[in-house]
Amino acid sequence: MPDVYIPEAFEIMPQKRFYLLRAGFKGTTHSINDKLKEEINNVYLYGLELSKPKVVFNTLPVDILANSLIPHSFKGVKLITFFASTLGKDIDNFISNSNTLISTLLDAWASETIEALNSTFDEKLRKQFGHGTRRFSPGYDDIDIRKNYDIVKNLLKTDIVTVNQNTGIITPRKSTICMIGWYSG
Repeated sequence: MPDVYIPEAFEIMPQKRFYLLRAGFKGTTHSINDKLKEEINNVYLYGLELSKPKVVFNTLPVDILANSLIPHSFKGVKLITFFASTLGKDIDNFISNSNTLISTLLDAWASETIEALNSTFDEKLRKQFGHGTRRFSPGYDDIDIRKNYDIVKNLLKTDIVTVNQNTGIITPRKSTICMIGWYSG
């Protein structure tokens, strides 16, 4: 049966330099004036207010899973944890309805934040399960992105994200489907 993890705010906070790099501020080539610094900081804080981070996960024995859900790189694993993570719909709505600067900054912040959430959750799983594979998402390497639909519908049985069955695209946009294989179990 799937479980739910709701992180604390500090567990999803991205490093500011990564947020700025993703927003296009590379090194010292851009001078950031005080007004822009204030906007950057306000977006960071507002992103934390808008976020409704949540992870739904399920760890299953590999022998009950369809081969189409097991990456070749997971050879030898005994268990696989599948998880869907999201920051919620409010971020998407705000990005879609803001001016270009705020939308760009919040989009960059949210991209780094979903990665921070996934990294935090990944670390928690590794403390529990020990040695595992890299974190993997359908659409990379040998697992079709359309498998996102099967994972959400059949293994996670959740509505925190919606997946287009034909394309595998997830909404809200700042969401991911991931898996990690475990060698002991």
